[in-house]
Amino acid sequence: MIDDIKDLSRVEREKKLARKKFSNYMGKTFMAVIIASVAVTAFTLFIVNDFLKMFTLDRIFVTLGIFVSISAIFALLQFGVYRYTEKRGSSIRDFWLTTIMTVITYIATMAACTLLDNVYAMPIAVSTLVLIELIDRRTATLSTAVIGIVMLIAFGFADGSVAVSFPMVVSAIICNSMAAVLINFVEHRHFTRLKFLIVAMLLPISVQPLVLALTLANGDVSINLLWNVVWSYGANIAAALVFMPLVAIFEGAFNIADDFRLNELCNLSNPLLKRLASEAPGTFNHSLVVGNLAEACASAIGENPNMARCAAYYHDIGKLKAPIYFSENQSSYNPHDELIPEVSVSMITSHTLFGEILAKQNRLPKEIVAICREHHGTSPVGYFYRKALTLKEEGDLAVDKYTYAGPKPQTKIAAIIMIADTIEAAMRAYMPDTKEEYEARINKLVDEKLELRQFDECPITMGDIAIIKQTIIEVLPSIHHSRINYDKKKKGSAR
Repeated sequence: MIDDIKDLSRVEREKKLARKKFSNYMGKTFMAVIIASVAVTAFTLFIVNDFLKMFTLDRIFVTLGIFVSISAIFALLQFGVYRYTEKRGSSIRDFWLTTIMTVITYIATMAACTLLDNVYAMPIAVSTLVLIELIDRRTATLSTAVIGIVMLIAFGFADGSVAVSFPMVVSAIICNSMAAVLINFVEHRHFTRLKFLIVAMLLPISVQPLVLALTLANGDVSINLLWNVVWSYGANIAAALVFMPLVAIFEGAFNIADDFRLNELCNLSNPLLKRLASEAPGTFNHSLVVGNLAEACASAIGENPNMARCAAYYHDIGKLKAPIYFSENQSSYNPHDELIPEVSVSMITSHTLFGEILAKQNRLPKEIVAICREHHGTSPVGYFYRKALTLKEEGDLAVDKYTYAGPKPQTKIAAIIMIADTIEAAMRAYMPDTKEEYEARINKLVDEKLELRQFDECPITMGDIAIIKQTIIEVLPSIHHSRINYDKKKKGSAR
């Protein structure tokens, strides 16, 4: 009964937190919806209508209807982005980026159609390419759908100043949107920037037969058969060419950790990693091993392996404040021998806070900044707590003074790094002789984190944790070049 009450209170807390997050998101993105709706409505009225006439008494309700329709579509975009990104904790940033890219792409698309006098000249793929790289494929597809729907509204309520048939507009939107959506099928491939650019330029070729078919379906057998293919393919080539600079601009402006940037940050010539290797070589080597473990575990449970590896490389940069206070950087001298446990604990636990500060100073992505702070959660520093107990003459000792400040891991990747960090450090100190002891120790280390409720605030499941443990059991010995005795023989037996 008590357990049921605890579970209920936890569910209630989660619902309250979810409502608070959603309210915060809506409050901070509402202005983006209004700005985008006004900008798109104004440009639409300017490009396909007599702008000033649309604000006269006989046309004002048409203008109002267009504005309300576009606002509703951007509101749906607002809800969609939240649904797709709220688990990553980046919804506000992602919605602003999605809105900006949607508006830019819509304006470029409408301008190209009218200036070039061909509705197939619409670079809808710009938004898709950028958002696939910086956010995810679902958000990119949603943005493409919004652009297409708004274009239908724009041409559907045009006053006749644009000489183009509505069926032709529909056909052009279908073809160019399909070319954009095709990029989704290669998004998961680990391409370099150049290969991704080449693929993005080649894929639209497969859509050109559809362009010919729909042009014929509209009853057009003129030279437009050729020009529609040329402009459709040209628009997609243009989208691919502007993709690189736009990604670079928004990647820096929004401090986003896309795969290309993560790979750059994992380069061991990065100044922060070079400093870690020079000033704290033990911590540097530990971080590399944790990176390998975290990458394997993330792949096993369907998380981003590049993010896991990169976050693991930087998770302990806070130890640069005082490397000698951490065992992996010590040789014969241990400064903790001269300190009372309370001071030792403060030196140890401060590395998460200093890591967060150092990560922000170096403009690391917010996901990595968070993991620098979260990777120990609110776990106690057991060694110094036990040391303090032996020095205390009487009475109990509050463990709260000997724990990390938190917060607990908020994402699956943060939980992975907590587990990998704990196990790697423990196994570096002592690797069991037999397979059974080795697996039992890993299970015990993870169970201790579960008992301390360190994973309560992240969406990781017991199934995920089981996979993570099994992955580490399989991968760690090969990284440490250790030989586990599978025959239950004592150390020293022949092998």
